[in-house]
Amino acid sequence: MSSHSRFAWAPVVAVATFVGLLGCSAQTDDEDAQGKEGKLATAESELKLSGARYVGRIASGDTRTVTYDYPPTFRAFGFDAKAGDVITVSVSSFNGDAMAWITDSSYNVLAANDDASPQTLDAKVTYTIPKSSLKRSFRLVFRDYDFLAATFRVSLKVEAEAPTTCSYEGQAYAQGSSFPAADGCNTCSCGPSGVACTKIACLQCNPAAETNRNYLGTPQSCMQIRFTCQAGWRPFQNDCGCGCERVN
Repeated sequence: MSSHSRFAWAPVVAVATFVGLLGCSAQTDDEDAQGKEGKLATAESELKLSGARYVGRIASGDTRTVTYDYPPTFRAFGFDAKAGDVITVSVSSFNGDAMAWITDSSYNVLAANDDASPQTLDAKVTYTIPKSSLKRSFRLVFRDYDFLAATFRVSLKVEAEAPTTCSYEGQAYAQGSSFPAADGCNTCSCGPSGVACTKIACLQCNPAAETNRNYLGTPQSCMQIRFTCQAGWRPFQNDCGCGCERVN
């Protein structure tokens, strides 16, 4: 339990609690973290068994204020999201110690958080829905760490996963697109790991050095032009273009 938790018991109980805190003063940060993880795991089991009080729908970008008291243990908002979406849940309070979960509609826990950082009692949970998932209905679940009465501010953000883009030769390409390689004969594509190009050997084009050939068109224009060659020459076409070449 965080050292910032509130205590509102009678004086005798308060003394006992104070003694208990003194007895725990030697705990390390790792021991405290293990205790929080254990409490999260226990709470997740309780959530699966008992569910939560459903308090309505919440949309991406909304912030709702909810008054919490015990029982029941949990409160839950419902929302929709799709495969590939990134869900961010924030639960904060000025007088409570927030715990938060993202679950499916059957309260199976997908992600959880107690303290967003060592300096806060607020909770923040982020979860990316697998691209293979068929689930569309989810729950934002929260409660107070100590089951004490508190007022919580609950926020939801659902964002589409940013599409993968690749940069090649100063140009940006979307994932799944194909484009010519810089060598002019290979083909590249943009995938999850970046740019990948075929590696076939390229014909080196140097028409000026090919004295036995007279180029009349480029590979693109050769599909649209017609030409005849004089005696002693014959038509040719290659990856560099087309035209007439001298017969040996």
